[in-house]
This record gives sequence, C-alpha cells and structure tokens, in this order.
Amino acid sequence: MLKTTSFIVALVLALATVTPALANQSSYHGPVVLESAHPDLAQGLLTLRGHFGLRSLTVWMGDDRLDIVKHKTSEIVVLLPNHIVPGTYEVIVARSRLANQYDSMSVAIVQSGNGGGGGGNGPPGLRGPDGPQGPAGPQGPAGPAGAGGAQGPAGPQGSVGPQGAAGALGPAGPAGAGGAAGAPGAQGAAGPAGAAGPQGAPGLSGYQVFTMSTTVTLAGLTGTQSVVVNCPAGTNTVLSGFLYRVPGGVRHPFPPGVDWTGWPTENVRNQWTFFLRNATGGGYTDPVVAGVVCANAN
Repeated sequence: MLKTTSFIVALVLALATVTPALANQSSYHGPVVLESAHPDLAQGLLTLRGHFGLRSLTVWMGDDRLDIVKHKTSEIVVLLPNHIVPGTYEVIVARSRLANQYDSMSVAIVQSGNGGGGGGNGPPGLRGPDGPQGPAGPQGPAGPAGAGGAQGPAGPQGSVGPQGAAGALGPAGPAGAGGAAGAPGAQGAAGPAGAAGPQGAPGLSGYQVFTMSTTVTLAGLTGTQSVVVNCPAGTNTVLSGFLYRVPGGVRHPFPPGVDWTGWPTENVRNQWTFFLRNATGGGYTDPVVAGVVCANAN
C-alpha cells in the first residue's frame, strides 16, 4: 500500500472484518483479526487490538517491519518508525500469508492541533511615550549680605602742629555665600497606554466526515482508475481521505497486488482524488467506499 502524506486534525481508522468473541483467548489459533489501531506519537508507540493468539507473528507498516514491545492474545504494542511523517499507511499483522493468517487496515498518522474557535490574543501594545518634563523649581532665597571691612588703625600722633590726616579705609570683607539650590520639579504624568494588538486568526470549524460508494473495475497488469470525492456543503477544505472495499457489505482490506493512494486535488481545496492500480495478472472488480475528512479553514 502506498503511503499518503496529509496533515489532519483527526484519526481515521478502517476496521477489519468483525468476528464473534472467542471463549478461550489464551488458546486461540484461529485467523488473525485486526480490529483497531491507536498511534501515540508522543511515546512513539502503536497499539493494535483484535484476535491474535500467542503464536509468533510480524507487524508491518508499509515496507517497514515494526519491533514488537508487547504481545498478548488481544493486544499488540509496537514501536513506530523514527521520524514518521503524517499520512495514511497500511498496517499488516501476519502469522502467514496463507489460509487467512494475516489481516491489515489503513491507519492515518496525524499531527495534533487545536480545534476551531477564536484566535488567541494579539501581541501587547507598544509602550506609550514619556510625559513632558516638569517645570523648574523656584529659585532659592538670596544668601546673607557680607560683613563690612574693619576700620583701619589710627594714624600716628602728629607733632604739635596741625592735626594729622585720617588713616586709609580698610579692605572690603569677603562676599556672602549664595542661597541654597531650589528643589527639583515634580515628575511629569505617564504617557497613554499603547493600542491593543490585532485579533488572532480563527481556527478550524465545521469538521465533517463524508463517504461515497462506487465500484472499481481494474484490468490485469497495471490497470488503473481514479475516484474523486468532494467535501460536503458547509466546508471548504479537505484534510484527509480514506478508502476500503466492501464485498458483501463488509469492510475488507484490498488483496495483495491491488493498491491505492490519494491526495488533495491540485488547486481545489475541497476535493480529494484516489488512484487505484492492479498489478495482478487478472482483472479486478469490487465495490468500494471512498471518504474524506473536511472542515472550514482560512
């Protein structure tokens, strides 16, 4: 089965043929029946449930043989391949390819994401500008006036005769100290808050799964056929696709030599194209169900 890469928000599982419950599971030696598959990308594990018995078997995902970490009669846990990318893969549990000793199903590996709803808050607004500088404080009071110079000494006693001249005026005293500096002005008011960031983009909404029934007829030796499925009204984006055959109204995997792949139709957001191929020597005809997973997206 060809691998299909597709980023999706849901896991589509194709169940194998349903069989009655078995009374004694520990001694079960009937056909291998694969009923469900549950991938855990965070742990790198794939859990398979069904009817397997305790005899030795192998597990394949496409062309990769997976290591088994736990094997019980109704459950198998295997390691996923390193660096696996989202897409649709065929998983096979086999005891033998003969006498109905294997079973398979298509399993979609998805990239987890949030569901629909409003977008997150926008980024914070920019910081507003600083307010203007406050006015200067008032000037401090003037310092006290400087003291006057001391009076000069008296002149010497003159001889008897005219009185002597008055002594010279003494030097001026030092200037008084200046007044103290005024207090600083008050701080200016804060600037206005920045504008709110833009609203985040909306997520996915309107998730739907849509199926259609048809019949494929493939000639022997690389006979091919395409099947096109459109999303239902109310959705605008296809996320993934799945395909299985329903002979007698019961879901089955495709037989060896008949394979299929699928992809979103180029330049058409809400349409999925499936491509089937027959590599066997004889012609192949079977009723099939083709389905798509769709949603509304930007």
